[in-house]
Amino acid sequence: MIMILFACGSKDDTIQKASKLSQEIGKRFAPDGREAIYTTSFSMSSNGSLVVSGETSLPKAKLALFSSLEELNVHLVDSLVMLPEDKMGNKIWGLINLSVVNLRSQPKHSAELVSQAIMGTPVKILSKKNSWYQIQTPDKYIAWVDEAALNLRTKEEMTDWRNARRVIFQPHFQVAKDEQGKETITDIVAGSILEVQKENSKHLLLNLPDKREIRLNKTDCIDFDLWKSKEIKEPSILTQLAKEFMGRPYLWGGTSSKGVDCSGFVKSVYFMNGIILARDASLQFLHGDTISPEKGFEYLEEGDLVFFGRQATENKAQKVTHVGMYIKDGEFIHSSGRVKINSFDPKAENYSNYRTVTWLGGRRVLNRLGKEGIVRVSEHPWY
Repeated sequence: MIMILFACGSKDDTIQKASKLSQEIGKRFAPDGREAIYTTSFSMSSNGSLVVSGETSLPKAKLALFSSLEELNVHLVDSLVMLPEDKMGNKIWGLINLSVVNLRSQPKHSAELVSQAIMGTPVKILSKKNSWYQIQTPDKYIAWVDEAALNLRTKEEMTDWRNARRVIFQPHFQVAKDEQGKETITDIVAGSILEVQKENSKHLLLNLPDKREIRLNKTDCIDFDLWKSKEIKEPSILTQLAKEFMGRPYLWGGTSSKGVDCSGFVKSVYFMNGIILARDASLQFLHGDTISPEKGFEYLEEGDLVFFGRQATENKAQKVTHVGMYIKDGEFIHSSGRVKINSFDPKAENYSNYRTVTWLGGRRVLNRLGKEGIVRVSEHPWY
């Protein structure tokens, strides 16, 4: 029998090597904690085993980590939790149950509002803490939401939902009532996805995720399968919808027609046209064809995203802090205080010197449909 003894120094050396390998895995599989969970820690047990602790939402990252750790030639103890946690049971999916729900950075109401989700949005449940659920939305964003916001579903129930007849609500806002049109049931916003129960010549009777029933005018809804199969033939469609947000208030974390932050605004415009963008401006900046600021705004095309922030210097890295959408003729629309239009052209009345000098360039989204960070709803497996 061979017994391996570790001096204190050799134990520390093993942990340092494991930590370095884990950092490399993290950079490769989970470069941004907003879209993936990957936290690890290491310790040595009394019998000389390397204990791997932490949690991750990425099966491939866990597999890669343990494959890399094998080169250390030490017995491994797997205490790394795979999310969703086993204690969640078989209900590891859910549908957003309220018109607009707040997603927070931590499981408490006082935590930062980092994003929102709209009724009928499918989400993956990762973990639970008290009355809060950690979820991942279709754009990969990870945050916490209170239990009232969710209708939990099994994998089979989600399949039934995807196979059901559904519609998407198109007006910006409405109060929805019961089948008789008397009692108020909920408010509802653009982008809500609802199941059809029955219909008549003018109305649809629809099920909310928790099976409450509402009546809506047929003209306010479009068949979900038909909607998600449509293509953007002209970018002017994006501009037309974006202008309907004019004057809406800026809301940090906002992604609905009630209020939007800068990235939530462009994300909402694209989603209502069947395209899912990454959540934050700095994430959106990573995807699409690049239009460098050196080329000037005349190289931009309608529908391009335009980004603003701090230029890189010798001492500081570039930092993306704001995003808008280019219209044409030097103008872009964005949420800054309110949704408004500004211009890159110094001769224009709505010229913004501040935005012009902080412009970091553009990203052409429409040339990269179906690629990472720019996903068609029709190609997303959760829908």
